[in-house]
Amino acid sequence: MAFFCLCAPASAAVPLSHELCTLGTGSEARISDVLAQSQKFDCSEDKYRFSGAKLWAKIPFRAADLPDGAIEVQGDNNGLTTMEVHSVLDDGSVRSATFSEREVVDSWRPKGHYGLAIPGSDNPEIRNRIETVYVALDRPRVASSLTLLQLASKERWDNLKLPLSAMFALLCGMAIMPFFYNAFFYGALRYSFMLWHSVMIMGTVVYTFSSSGLIFLVFPDTTLTTKFLLNYWTLAICIAASGFFLDRFLEPGKIAKWLRPILLTTAVLPVFVTAYIFQVIEGYDTSIRNYYHASFLPYMAVVLYTMWHAARRGSRAIWFQIAAWTPIIALSLDRIARGMDLYIGIHELDYGLYFALVLETIILAFGVATRIMKLRRNHESTLRKQVELTLLAETDGLTGIGNRRAFEKRFQRNRATREYSHLAILDIDFFKQVNDAYGHEVGDNVLRAVGQTLAQTVHSPARIGGEEFALLIRQEDLDQNGQSPSAIMSRICESLIRVVHESVPEIGQPVTFSAGIAAIPKRASLKSVMATADRRLYDAKNNGRNQIVGFDMSRTPALRGGDTAQA
Repeated sequence: MAFFCLCAPASAAVPLSHELCTLGTGSEARISDVLAQSQKFDCSEDKYRFSGAKLWAKIPFRAADLPDGAIEVQGDNNGLTTMEVHSVLDDGSVRSATFSEREVVDSWRPKGHYGLAIPGSDNPEIRNRIETVYVALDRPRVASSLTLLQLASKERWDNLKLPLSAMFALLCGMAIMPFFYNAFFYGALRYSFMLWHSVMIMGTVVYTFSSSGLIFLVFPDTTLTTKFLLNYWTLAICIAASGFFLDRFLEPGKIAKWLRPILLTTAVLPVFVTAYIFQVIEGYDTSIRNYYHASFLPYMAVVLYTMWHAARRGSRAIWFQIAAWTPIIALSLDRIARGMDLYIGIHELDYGLYFALVLETIILAFGVATRIMKLRRNHESTLRKQVELTLLAETDGLTGIGNRRAFEKRFQRNRATREYSHLAILDIDFFKQVNDAYGHEVGDNVLRAVGQTLAQTVHSPARIGGEEFALLIRQEDLDQNGQSPSAIMSRICESLIRVVHESVPEIGQPVTFSAGIAAIPKRASLKSVMATADRRLYDAKNNGRNQIVGFDMSRTPALRGGDTAQA
């Protein structure tokens, strides 16, 4: 509906591309000079191939075919400077109006046109006597300044200026919303295609803002040259960004390696062509539009092939491009053909291109959101697998508690946190005899029972050998219970003896445990602490097993104190 609302006033105008004739003159030529050589006007198919600093267009004025009231001549205002509009009456008299560049800017119409009143058309008596209108353009830069010439009601377009501007402003607002979405999520996710999509969005918004004429409403001092440059550069940059977006957005492997450099090269081609035509040709040759528009054709062909190519390779993300870019490519091909003056075409399709550009940003915003969610899921899946692999690498497969690698990591962390104050090494007494007498399956059941029981304590256990376990004793447990490390280990060993007896009834006699305990000095290494605990475990075994040793017995052979406990 909005599209038809925009097209309706444009359709109400009277296009003149087939009826006008052209003449190129020097910059000093006057209307009297032109009337004197009116037979030199070119009305053929080559009328848009002109030379000279000033271009004149001769337009028949048929009052009966035009709406009532003042009539204005409209056309593309890209890069114009001063202009003249002359009305030639039936008696040969001339009514003239000269417009400075500033006045041409102030006469802007939505969709980047100017609207200059035809002298005398506001007076019914004079209007009926106007036979021909002559329009002079100083140093025109693009042929569309002529091909888009039309006559329209001044009053009607004055009334349409505000609602059409509001419509274009709404389109700009809709197009820019995904930019903030990208900015918010890029801070957390850092996917490069979001940056390229943002560049595309800003290019679309600036192009719509400039070419529609909104730029004159917000920034009244903007020159027509500035608008001209913005229109050309924003499209070129937007196209370049879209190539990099497509390359980064699709799933890995969906674009062949040989195709990627072709895609990116054709994407940046319009940027180099734009730089060339404005640096070398300086933008004053009307043929620049042909070079400019032609530079987009290779990229469009490559994009069409890339979309087909990626779809065949099973890409799901490419369908967002297909939905978003197919209307733009179709409308752009028409726009390029008209831009290269291959045919006049339907100018209302320009309005469709605005909507297609906005629709593209919205569709791709959904595509970006979908791609982000998929990448997020893949990332989370990868993290889960990494966690699982880490757990597998640090978990003892038989008992389910940590292995020596995990124990070493916890000890290193403890150097900073100081959660654990003592380290104990626990060994199952005569475990080989259990395996020999009852089989390894029963022995494994004993190990599982020990591991499960140790895991239920507040301390940090690990299996570091066949029947050997290590335990980091939590300082908080010592403080709360007011017990020594040997007393806590004694309680744990009693639990182990009971649990093994209950869960492995095949073993007739009790299974006992020996342990050695060592304090953990602040800067001590794991190797030194374990060596101390292991030495004390050795003392416990040599002293008859089924006991806990918390000091070096070799240094006090006669002492049997509080730091030695029978389980």
